[in-house]
Amino acid sequence: MRDLHSVEAEHGLLGAMMIRPELIDTLRDDLTPESFYFAENADVFRAIMATRSAGKAVDFLTVADQMGVWSFEGTPLGYCAEIVNNTPSAANAKTYAGIVRERAIERALYDLGGQAMEIAQDTGDVQAKIAAIQAAAMAIDSSAGDDDIVKAGDVIADQVEVWQERHDRLARGESLIGISTGLKDLDDKLGGLQPDNLYIVAGRPAMGKTTLAMGFIAEAAIRQKKSSLVISLEMNKGQLIDRLTASEGRIPLTLIKNGAACQSHGAQLSVAATAIHTAPLYIADRAGTSIGRIRALARRHKLRYGLDLLMIDYLQLTEGEGGNRTEEVSSISRGCKLLAKELSIPVVLLSQLSRKCEERPNKRPIPSDLRESGAIEQDADVILFVYRDEVYNENTDSKGIAEIIIGKGRDVETGTVRTAFLGQYNRFENLAAGWVPEPKAQPEKVTSLASRYANKDRF
Repeated sequence: MRDLHSVEAEHGLLGAMMIRPELIDTLRDDLTPESFYFAENADVFRAIMATRSAGKAVDFLTVADQMGVWSFEGTPLGYCAEIVNNTPSAANAKTYAGIVRERAIERALYDLGGQAMEIAQDTGDVQAKIAAIQAAAMAIDSSAGDDDIVKAGDVIADQVEVWQERHDRLARGESLIGISTGLKDLDDKLGGLQPDNLYIVAGRPAMGKTTLAMGFIAEAAIRQKKSSLVISLEMNKGQLIDRLTASEGRIPLTLIKNGAACQSHGAQLSVAATAIHTAPLYIADRAGTSIGRIRALARRHKLRYGLDLLMIDYLQLTEGEGGNRTEEVSSISRGCKLLAKELSIPVVLLSQLSRKCEERPNKRPIPSDLRESGAIEQDADVILFVYRDEVYNENTDSKGIAEIIIGKGRDVETGTVRTAFLGQYNRFENLAAGWVPEPKAQPEKVTSLASRYANKDRF
Protein backbone atom coordinates (compact mmCIF):
# COMPACT_ATOMS: atom_id res chain seq x y z
CA MET A 1 0.00 0.00 0.00
CA ARG A 2 1.54 3.33 -1.03
CA ASP A 3 1.18 6.74 0.60
CA LEU A 4 -1.54 9.05 -0.66
CA HIS A 5 0.95 11.88 -1.01
CA SER A 6 4.48 12.48 -2.34
CA VAL A 7 6.49 15.32 -0.86
CA GLU A 8 9.21 14.68 -3.46
CA ALA A 9 6.79 15.16 -6.37
CA GLU A 10 5.23 18.26 -4.79
CA HIS A 11 8.67 19.82 -4.26
CA GLY A 12 9.80 18.80 -7.75
CA LEU A 13 6.75 20.41 -9.35
CA LEU A 14 7.01 23.66 -7.37
CA GLY A 15 10.78 23.82 -7.93
CA ALA A 16 10.35 23.35 -11.69
CA MET A 17 7.80 26.17 -11.76
CA MET A 18 10.27 28.52 -10.06
CA ILE A 19 13.23 27.40 -12.18
CA ARG A 20 11.39 27.53 -15.51
CA PRO A 21 8.37 29.85 -15.17
CA GLU A 22 7.47 29.33 -18.83
CA LEU A 23 6.20 25.87 -17.82
CA ILE A 24 3.65 27.20 -15.34
CA ASP A 25 0.78 27.64 -17.79
CA THR A 26 1.02 24.04 -18.99
CA LEU A 27 1.70 22.49 -15.57
CA ARG A 28 -1.13 24.22 -13.72
CA ASP A 29 -3.90 22.40 -15.65
CA ASP A 30 -6.21 20.52 -13.25
CA LEU A 31 -4.10 21.64 -10.28
CA THR A 32 -5.42 23.64 -7.33
CA PRO A 33 -3.93 24.38 -3.91
CA GLU A 34 -6.03 21.46 -2.64
CA SER A 35 -4.05 19.14 -4.94
CA PHE A 36 -1.15 19.49 -2.50
CA TYR A 37 -1.19 17.37 0.63
CA PHE A 38 1.21 19.56 2.58
CA ALA A 39 -0.19 22.96 3.57
CA GLU A 40 3.14 24.77 3.13
CA ASN A 41 3.36 23.46 -0.44
CA ALA A 42 -0.19 24.64 -1.12
CA ASP A 43 0.88 28.11 0.08
CA VAL A 44 3.87 28.12 -2.29
CA PHE A 45 1.59 27.11 -5.18
CA ARG A 46 -0.82 29.96 -4.37
CA ALA A 47 2.08 32.41 -4.30
CA ILE A 48 3.41 31.18 -7.65
CA MET A 49 0.00 31.60 -9.26
CA ALA A 50 -0.46 35.06 -7.72
CA THR A 51 2.99 36.18 -8.85
CA ARG A 52 2.34 34.91 -12.35
CA SER A 53 -1.09 36.58 -12.52
CA ALA A 54 0.44 39.89 -11.44
CA GLY A 55 2.79 39.76 -14.41
CA LYS A 56 5.90 39.59 -12.23
CA ALA A 57 8.97 37.47 -12.82
CA VAL A 58 8.69 34.15 -11.01
CA ASP A 59 11.61 32.80 -8.99
CA PHE A 60 12.13 31.73 -5.38
CA LEU A 61 12.75 35.33 -4.27
CA THR A 62 9.61 36.83 -5.80
CA VAL A 63 7.46 33.90 -4.71
CA ALA A 64 8.74 34.13 -1.13
CA ASP A 65 8.02 37.87 -1.13
CA GLN A 66 4.48 37.20 -2.35
CA MET A 67 3.78 34.75 0.49
CA GLY A 68 3.92 37.32 3.27
CA VAL A 69 2.99 35.86 6.66
CA TRP A 70 4.42 32.32 7.15
CA SER A 71 2.86 30.10 9.81
CA PHE A 72 5.35 27.23 9.46
CA GLU A 73 8.91 26.62 10.63
CA GLY A 74 11.65 28.72 9.06
CA THR A 75 11.01 31.49 6.55
CA PRO A 76 9.28 31.57 3.15
CA LEU A 77 12.57 32.49 1.49
CA GLY A 78 14.43 29.62 3.10
CA TYR A 79 11.70 27.12 2.24
CA CYS A 80 11.45 28.21 -1.42
CA ALA A 81 15.24 28.18 -1.79
CA GLU A 82 15.37 24.65 -0.34
CA ILE A 83 12.73 23.46 -2.82
CA VAL A 84 14.64 24.91 -5.79
CA ASN A 85 17.98 23.49 -4.61
CA ASN A 86 16.50 19.99 -4.17
CA THR A 87 14.72 19.87 -7.55
CA PRO A 88 16.63 17.24 -9.59
CA SER A 89 15.52 18.41 -13.04
CA ALA A 90 12.93 20.83 -14.36
CA ALA A 91 12.78 18.61 -17.46
CA ASN A 92 10.73 16.11 -15.43
CA ALA A 93 8.12 18.70 -14.38
CA LYS A 94 5.26 17.01 -16.26
CA THR A 95 5.97 13.75 -14.48
CA TYR A 96 5.95 15.50 -11.09
CA ALA A 97 2.66 17.24 -11.95
CA GLY A 98 1.13 13.90 -12.93
CA ILE A 99 2.14 12.33 -9.62
CA VAL A 100 0.67 15.25 -7.64
CA ARG A 101 -2.61 14.93 -9.58
CA GLU A 102 -2.76 11.17 -9.08
CA ARG A 103 -2.18 11.41 -5.34
CA ALA A 104 -4.88 14.10 -5.04
CA ILE A 105 -7.36 11.88 -6.88
CA GLU A 106 -6.44 8.91 -4.69
CA ARG A 107 -7.07 10.98 -1.57
CA ALA A 108 -10.45 11.97 -3.00
CA LEU A 109 -11.25 8.28 -3.55
CA TYR A 110 -10.23 7.54 0.01
CA ASP A 111 -12.55 10.28 1.27
CA LEU A 112 -15.30 8.95 -0.99
CA GLY A 113 -15.25 5.75 1.03
CA GLY A 114 -16.25 7.69 4.14
CA GLN A 115 -18.93 9.62 2.25
CA ALA A 116 -20.36 6.39 0.87
CA MET A 117 -20.63 4.97 4.40
CA GLU A 118 -22.51 8.06 5.58
CA ILE A 119 -24.86 7.95 2.58
CA ALA A 120 -25.48 4.23 3.06
CA GLN A 121 -26.41 4.73 6.74
CA ASP A 122 -28.72 7.66 6.02
CA THR A 123 -32.48 7.21 5.68
CA GLY A 124 -33.93 7.38 2.22
CA ASP A 125 -34.43 5.50 -1.01
CA VAL A 126 -31.73 2.98 -1.92
CA GLN A 127 -31.66 4.07 -5.55
CA ALA A 128 -31.20 7.70 -4.46
CA LYS A 129 -28.24 6.61 -2.33
CA ILE A 130 -26.69 4.79 -5.27
CA ALA A 131 -27.19 7.84 -7.47
CA ALA A 132 -25.55 10.11 -4.87
CA ILE A 133 -22.49 7.85 -4.58
CA GLN A 134 -22.25 7.54 -8.37
CA ALA A 135 -22.44 11.34 -8.72
CA ALA A 136 -19.62 11.76 -6.21
CA ALA A 137 -17.50 9.19 -8.03
CA MET A 138 -18.19 10.83 -11.40
CA ALA A 139 -17.13 14.18 -9.96
CA ILE A 140 -13.77 12.66 -9.05
CA ASP A 141 -13.46 11.05 -12.48
CA SER A 142 -14.12 14.32 -14.27
CA SER A 143 -11.52 16.08 -12.13
CA ALA A 144 -8.89 13.69 -13.44
CA GLY A 145 -8.82 15.68 -16.68
CA ASP A 146 -8.24 14.43 -20.20
CA ASP A 147 -4.48 15.00 -20.49
CA ASP A 148 -4.07 11.45 -21.80
CA ILE A 149 -6.03 12.40 -24.94
CA VAL A 150 -4.33 14.88 -27.25
CA LYS A 151 -4.91 16.05 -30.80
CA ALA A 152 -2.45 14.61 -33.30
CA GLY A 153 -1.82 18.09 -34.66
CA ASP A 154 -0.58 19.22 -31.25
CA VAL A 155 1.82 16.27 -31.12
CA ILE A 156 3.18 17.16 -34.56
CA ALA A 157 3.96 20.69 -33.39
CA ASP A 158 6.08 19.31 -30.56
CA GLN A 159 7.60 16.56 -32.66
CA VAL A 160 8.91 19.02 -35.27
CA GLU A 161 11.23 20.37 -32.58
CA VAL A 162 12.38 16.81 -31.82
CA TRP A 163 13.11 16.21 -35.52
CA GLN A 164 15.08 19.44 -35.69
CA GLU A 165 17.08 18.47 -32.63
CA ARG A 166 17.90 15.10 -34.20
CA HIS A 167 18.98 16.82 -37.41
CA ASP A 168 21.22 19.26 -35.53
CA ARG A 169 22.75 16.39 -33.56
CA LEU A 170 23.47 14.48 -36.77
CA ALA A 171 25.00 17.60 -38.35
CA ARG A 172 27.39 17.81 -35.40
CA GLY A 173 28.38 14.21 -36.02
CA GLU A 174 26.50 12.92 -32.98
CA SER A 175 24.55 9.85 -34.04
CA LEU A 176 23.44 8.68 -30.60
CA ILE A 177 20.17 9.73 -29.03
CA GLY A 178 20.69 7.94 -25.73
CA ILE A 179 23.59 6.93 -23.48
CA SER A 180 26.42 5.07 -25.23
CA THR A 181 26.99 1.44 -24.27
CA GLY A 182 30.68 1.72 -25.13
CA LEU A 183 30.22 -0.86 -27.91
CA LYS A 184 30.01 0.90 -31.27
CA ASP A 185 28.18 -1.79 -33.21
CA LEU A 186 25.61 -2.15 -30.44
CA ASP A 187 25.16 1.63 -30.28
CA ASP A 188 24.58 1.66 -34.05
CA LYS A 189 21.78 -0.87 -33.58
CA LEU A 190 20.17 0.67 -30.48
CA GLY A 191 20.99 4.34 -30.87
CA GLY A 192 22.33 4.15 -27.32
CA LEU A 193 20.32 3.42 -24.18
CA GLN A 194 17.14 5.48 -24.49
CA PRO A 195 15.21 7.27 -21.71
CA ASP A 196 11.88 5.65 -20.69
CA ASN A 197 13.07 2.25 -21.95
CA LEU A 198 13.46 -1.04 -20.09
CA TYR A 199 16.42 -3.14 -21.29
CA ILE A 200 16.58 -6.81 -20.32
CA VAL A 201 20.09 -8.33 -20.37
CA ALA A 202 19.75 -12.10 -20.14
CA GLY A 203 21.98 -15.12 -20.34
CA ARG A 204 22.87 -18.44 -18.81
CA PRO A 205 25.40 -18.47 -15.93
CA ALA A 206 29.02 -17.62 -16.93
CA MET A 207 27.98 -15.93 -20.18
CA GLY A 208 28.91 -12.47 -18.88
CA LYS A 209 25.61 -10.62 -18.50
CA THR A 210 26.76 -8.79 -15.35
CA THR A 211 30.04 -7.91 -17.07
CA LEU A 212 28.17 -6.51 -20.06
CA ALA A 213 25.81 -4.44 -17.95
CA MET A 214 28.65 -3.13 -15.77
CA GLY A 215 30.34 -2.10 -19.00
CA PHE A 216 27.29 0.03 -19.80
CA ILE A 217 27.52 1.57 -16.32
CA ALA A 218 31.26 2.26 -16.60
CA GLU A 219 30.85 3.92 -19.99
CA ALA A 220 28.03 6.12 -18.68
CA ALA A 221 29.52 7.08 -15.30
CA ILE A 222 33.26 7.20 -15.97
CA ARG A 223 33.48 8.47 -19.54
CA GLN A 224 30.16 10.29 -20.01
CA LYS A 225 29.84 11.51 -16.38
CA LYS A 226 26.22 10.33 -16.23
CA SER A 227 24.85 9.70 -12.76
CA SER A 228 24.47 5.91 -12.56
CA LEU A 229 23.08 3.62 -9.89
CA VAL A 230 23.71 -0.12 -9.56
CA ILE A 231 21.35 -2.14 -7.36
CA SER A 232 22.98 -5.54 -6.91
CA LEU A 233 21.09 -8.34 -5.21
CA GLU A 234 23.74 -10.94 -6.04
CA MET A 235 27.19 -9.39 -5.49
CA ASN A 236 28.33 -7.08 -2.72
CA LYS A 237 29.91 -3.67 -3.24
CA GLY A 238 33.45 -5.00 -2.92
CA GLN A 239 32.95 -7.68 -5.58
CA LEU A 240 31.50 -5.17 -8.01
CA ILE A 241 34.36 -2.72 -7.45
CA ASP A 242 36.91 -5.53 -7.96
CA ARG A 243 35.34 -6.39 -11.30
CA LEU A 244 35.01 -2.77 -12.38
CA THR A 245 38.63 -2.03 -11.46
CA ALA A 246 39.85 -5.07 -13.38
CA SER A 247 37.93 -3.90 -16.44
CA GLU A 248 39.01 -0.25 -16.24
CA GLY A 249 42.65 -1.01 -15.50
CA ARG A 250 42.91 -4.07 -17.73
CA ILE A 251 44.19 -5.96 -14.74
CA PRO A 252 43.56 -9.71 -14.37
CA LEU A 253 40.81 -10.10 -11.81
CA THR A 254 42.63 -12.98 -10.13
CA LEU A 255 45.54 -10.64 -9.31
CA ILE A 256 43.20 -8.11 -7.72
CA LYS A 257 41.59 -10.82 -5.62
CA ASN A 258 44.85 -12.40 -4.41
CA GLY A 259 46.55 -9.05 -3.74
CA ALA A 260 49.30 -9.36 -6.34
CA ALA A 261 47.95 -6.49 -8.46
CA CYS A 262 49.28 -3.85 -6.05
CA GLN A 263 52.82 -4.85 -7.01
CA SER A 264 52.45 -6.14 -10.57
CA HIS A 265 49.95 -3.54 -11.85
CA GLY A 266 50.32 -0.68 -9.38
CA ALA A 267 50.06 2.14 -11.96
CA GLN A 268 47.02 0.67 -13.70
CA LEU A 269 45.36 0.03 -10.33
CA SER A 270 45.87 3.65 -9.27
CA VAL A 271 44.53 5.08 -12.54
CA ALA A 272 41.46 2.81 -12.49
CA ALA A 273 40.72 3.54 -8.82
CA THR A 274 40.95 7.30 -9.45
CA ALA A 275 38.59 7.09 -12.44
CA ILE A 276 36.03 5.15 -10.41
CA HIS A 277 36.43 7.43 -7.37
CA THR A 278 35.65 10.58 -9.38
CA ALA A 279 32.75 9.06 -11.36
CA PRO A 280 29.09 9.75 -10.40
CA LEU A 281 28.61 6.03 -9.74
CA TYR A 282 26.55 4.72 -6.82
CA ILE A 283 25.98 1.16 -5.56
CA ALA A 284 23.34 -0.47 -3.34
CA ASP A 285 23.76 -4.15 -2.44
CA ARG A 286 21.02 -5.06 0.04
CA ALA A 287 19.83 -8.62 -0.57
CA GLY A 288 16.14 -9.46 -0.74
CA THR A 289 15.08 -6.02 -1.94
CA SER A 290 11.51 -5.64 -3.19
CA ILE A 291 10.50 -3.81 -6.37
CA GLY A 292 8.70 -1.27 -4.19
CA ARG A 293 11.89 -0.51 -2.28
CA ILE A 294 13.88 -0.30 -5.52
CA ARG A 295 11.47 2.27 -6.93
CA ALA A 296 11.58 4.32 -3.72
CA LEU A 297 15.38 4.10 -3.65
CA ALA A 298 15.68 5.27 -7.27
CA ARG A 299 13.24 8.17 -6.78
CA ARG A 300 15.05 9.36 -3.67
CA HIS A 301 18.44 9.01 -5.35
CA LYS A 302 17.35 11.10 -8.33
CA LEU A 303 16.11 13.85 -6.03
CA ARG A 304 19.43 13.92 -4.17
CA TYR A 305 22.05 13.24 -6.82
CA GLY A 306 20.31 13.04 -10.18
CA LEU A 307 19.95 9.76 -12.04
CA ASP A 308 20.64 9.01 -15.71
CA LEU A 309 20.98 5.21 -15.75
CA LEU A 310 19.81 2.42 -13.43
CA MET A 311 20.98 -1.20 -13.44
CA ILE A 312 19.33 -3.97 -11.38
CA ASP A 313 21.12 -7.31 -10.94
CA TYR A 314 18.98 -9.36 -11.14
CA LEU A 315 15.25 -9.99 -11.64
CA GLN A 316 14.99 -13.46 -10.10
CA LEU A 317 16.42 -12.24 -6.77
CA THR A 318 13.96 -9.34 -6.55
CA GLU A 319 10.87 -9.65 -4.39
CA GLY A 320 7.62 -8.90 -6.20
CA GLU A 321 3.94 -8.74 -5.32
CA GLY A 322 1.35 -11.41 -6.01
CA GLY A 323 0.08 -14.80 -4.97
CA ASN A 324 2.49 -16.83 -7.11
CA ARG A 325 5.86 -16.44 -8.82
CA THR A 326 4.36 -15.55 -12.20
CA GLU A 327 2.44 -12.67 -10.63
CA GLU A 328 5.56 -11.58 -8.73
CA VAL A 329 7.68 -11.49 -11.90
CA SER A 330 4.94 -9.58 -13.67
CA SER A 331 4.91 -6.95 -10.90
CA ILE A 332 8.72 -6.67 -11.01
CA SER A 333 9.02 -6.22 -14.78
CA ARG A 334 6.05 -3.86 -14.87
CA GLY A 335 7.45 -1.89 -11.93
CA CYS A 336 10.79 -1.48 -13.70
CA LYS A 337 9.10 -0.29 -16.88
CA LEU A 338 6.99 2.24 -14.97
CA LEU A 339 10.11 3.41 -13.14
CA ALA A 340 11.90 4.02 -16.46
CA LYS A 341 8.99 6.16 -17.64
CA GLU A 342 8.51 7.95 -14.33
CA LEU A 343 12.19 8.97 -14.02
CA SER A 344 12.70 9.26 -17.80
CA ILE A 345 15.85 7.11 -17.71
CA PRO A 346 16.99 3.81 -19.21
CA VAL A 347 16.61 0.90 -16.78
CA VAL A 348 18.81 -2.17 -17.36
CA LEU A 349 17.37 -5.27 -15.68
CA LEU A 350 19.38 -8.50 -15.68
CA SER A 351 17.61 -11.85 -15.92
CA GLN A 352 18.47 -15.53 -15.81
CA LEU A 353 17.46 -17.91 -18.59
CA SER A 354 15.84 -21.28 -18.18
CA ARG A 355 17.70 -24.46 -19.16
CA LYS A 356 15.58 -24.91 -22.27
CA CYS A 357 18.22 -23.35 -24.52
CA GLU A 358 20.75 -25.99 -23.46
CA GLU A 359 18.45 -28.76 -24.65
CA ARG A 360 18.64 -27.57 -28.27
CA PRO A 361 21.47 -28.24 -30.75
CA ASN A 362 21.69 -24.48 -31.33
CA LYS A 363 22.00 -23.12 -27.80
CA ARG A 364 21.61 -19.46 -28.73
CA PRO A 365 18.78 -18.10 -26.57
CA ILE A 366 15.41 -16.86 -27.75
CA PRO A 367 12.79 -14.78 -25.85
CA SER A 368 10.82 -17.84 -24.71
CA ASP A 369 13.92 -19.00 -22.79
CA LEU A 370 13.39 -16.19 -20.28
CA ARG A 371 12.13 -17.50 -16.96
CA GLU A 372 8.47 -16.54 -16.54
CA SER A 373 8.92 -14.93 -19.95
CA GLY A 374 5.39 -13.70 -20.69
CA ALA A 375 5.42 -10.55 -18.56
CA ILE A 376 9.11 -9.84 -19.22
CA GLU A 377 8.65 -9.97 -23.00
CA GLN A 378 5.61 -7.72 -22.79
CA ASP A 379 7.21 -5.02 -20.61
CA ALA A 380 10.72 -4.95 -22.11
CA ASP A 381 11.52 -2.46 -24.85
CA VAL A 382 14.73 -4.30 -25.78
CA ILE A 383 15.92 -7.80 -24.86
CA LEU A 384 19.66 -8.47 -25.16
CA PHE A 385 20.93 -12.04 -24.90
CA VAL A 386 24.59 -12.71 -24.10
CA TYR A 387 25.99 -15.82 -25.79
CA ARG A 388 29.55 -17.17 -25.97
CA ASP A 389 29.96 -20.32 -28.01
CA GLU A 390 33.18 -21.31 -26.21
CA VAL A 391 31.16 -22.00 -23.04
CA TYR A 392 29.59 -24.98 -24.81
CA ASN A 393 32.08 -25.82 -27.57
CA GLU A 394 35.69 -26.12 -26.50
CA ASN A 395 36.92 -26.33 -30.10
CA THR A 396 34.89 -23.42 -31.43
CA ASP A 397 36.52 -21.06 -33.91
CA SER A 398 34.96 -18.13 -31.98
CA LYS A 399 37.13 -18.19 -28.86
CA GLY A 400 37.14 -14.80 -27.19
CA ILE A 401 34.09 -13.71 -29.20
CA ALA A 402 30.72 -12.90 -27.65
CA GLU A 403 27.41 -12.49 -29.41
CA ILE A 404 24.97 -9.84 -28.17
CA ILE A 405 21.68 -11.04 -29.63
CA ILE A 406 18.90 -8.45 -29.88
CA GLY A 407 16.01 -10.84 -29.31
CA LYS A 408 13.35 -8.13 -29.18
CA GLY A 409 13.41 -4.46 -29.99
CA ARG A 410 10.71 -1.81 -29.95
CA ASP A 411 11.67 0.53 -32.81
CA VAL A 412 14.95 -1.42 -32.97
CA GLU A 413 15.94 -3.98 -35.58
CA THR A 414 16.70 -7.41 -34.15
CA GLY A 415 19.99 -9.07 -35.01
CA THR A 416 23.36 -10.05 -33.59
CA VAL A 417 26.33 -7.88 -32.63
CA ARG A 418 29.69 -9.57 -32.17
CA THR A 419 32.13 -8.23 -29.60
CA ALA A 420 35.46 -9.23 -28.10
CA PHE A 421 35.22 -10.81 -24.64
CA LEU A 422 38.29 -10.39 -22.43
CA GLY A 423 37.42 -12.80 -19.65
CA GLN A 424 40.46 -12.21 -17.44
CA TYR A 425 39.65 -8.49 -17.37
CA ASN A 426 35.86 -8.90 -17.06
CA ARG A 427 35.42 -6.74 -20.11
CA PHE A 428 33.61 -6.57 -23.46
CA GLU A 429 35.25 -4.56 -26.22
CA ASN A 430 34.68 -3.57 -29.82
CA LEU A 431 36.12 -6.00 -32.32
CA ALA A 432 38.96 -4.76 -34.49
CA ALA A 433 37.86 -3.07 -37.69
CA GLY A 434 37.33 -5.53 -40.51
CA TRP A 435 37.20 -8.56 -38.23
CA VAL A 436 35.57 -11.61 -39.76
CA PRO A 437 35.30 -15.14 -38.36
CA GLU A 438 38.14 -17.40 -39.36
CA PRO A 439 37.06 -19.96 -41.95
CA LYS A 440 36.68 -23.43 -40.58
CA ALA A 441 39.42 -25.80 -41.60
CA GLN A 442 38.23 -28.15 -44.30
CA PRO A 443 38.82 -31.85 -43.55
CA GLU A 444 41.36 -33.48 -45.79
CA LYS A 445 39.73 -35.58 -48.48
CA VAL A 446 40.40 -39.25 -47.92
CA THR A 447 40.96 -41.41 -50.98
CA SER A 448 41.90 -45.03 -51.47
CA LEU A 449 45.33 -46.12 -52.64
CA ALA A 450 43.75 -47.44 -55.83
CA SER A 451 42.16 -44.15 -56.79
CA ARG A 452 45.27 -42.21 -55.69
CA TYR A 453 47.38 -43.97 -58.26
CA ALA A 454 44.68 -44.48 -60.85
CA ASN A 455 46.07 -41.83 -63.21
CA LYS A 456 49.76 -42.53 -62.60
CA ASP A 457 51.78 -43.73 -65.53
CA ARG A 458 52.59 -47.38 -65.29
CA PHE A 459 56.16 -48.58 -65.70
